[in-house]
Amino acid sequence: MGTGLVAALVIALISACSATPETPGSTAQKVELNGLTYQVEQITASTWTARPPAGLPNAAQHNLALVRAIEKASGCKVTDSSYGQQGTALNAQVDCGSRLKN
Repeated sequence: MGTGLVAALVIALISACSATPETPGSTAQKVELNGLTYQVEQITASTWTARPPAGLPNAAQHNLALVRAIEKASGCKVTDSSYGQQGTALNAQVDCGSRLKN
């Protein structure tokens, strides 16, 4: 292989690496409530998920805080919720009224 081809391959690999997101699920937001940081992510226009801060026990014990974190991040009202991912995350449906986000 010529040095020009090797250089082109190295540049292509570096470019490909820098084009990938730094963190998976880069749409996740961090929402702070009462000094704790919750991870909130929009799944669809009306479906969101929230996880409690690392190190806290069972997410079910933090139901109200998770609902508030979703409402704060989405700007909408949670209308229904359930636990997924083996109880580590709250999945919720939101109602944004006329402000439904895409």
